[in-house]
Amino acid sequence: MKKTIGIVACIIILASGLYYFLRDEPLPSNPPEEPKTQQASKLSYLGNSIIEEKDGKRLWELKAQSIEIDVDTKNAQLKNFIGTFYREKGGTIEISAPEAFLDSKTKDIIMSVKVEAKASDGGTFVANEVRWSSKEQKAYGSGNVVFKKEDTVITGDKIESDSNMEKVKVFGNAKVIQGGSSR
Repeated sequence: MKKTIGIVACIIILASGLYYFLRDEPLPSNPPEEPKTQQASKLSYLGNSIIEEKDGKRLWELKAQSIEIDVDTKNAQLKNFIGTFYREKGGTIEISAPEAFLDSKTKDIIMSVKVEAKASDGGTFVANEVRWSSKEQKAYGSGNVVFKKEDTVITGDKIESDSNMEKVKVFGNAKVIQGGSSR
């Protein structure tokens, strides 16, 4: 009889242990909170480009070694920037700068450090800073401005140009040298 009681006790203990480990238990109603992480406010890309088209026609293409986009404003900071602007009547204007900023709302681009522009028809200009106004379709440059086309060199403090670099105005200490070079 002691043997039977011992076997029954072992079976009860074994069954209780199995029940304890195999029972379905609901999850706690308030799971522990995971630590909150702050969402990144900027996205970074290496070696990408941004293109704007209208009615199937490419207006401009911006390339950069790196592009950092603010998630909230959608504005872009571009490093080692090269912008190609397509003229209405054919040809291009290529602008390069170590740094540029694209405003996503206005589509204006501010280029800085040493900005260099070259039109496919041979016109060029350099300036310390250039702002491309998308609404006006004009470029505004300032600081050590030098514009060259054919054998004419114009220097000054500021420059304003239409989108085709055909109508150019130079302001502030403006000098025109024909048949020579500036500096």
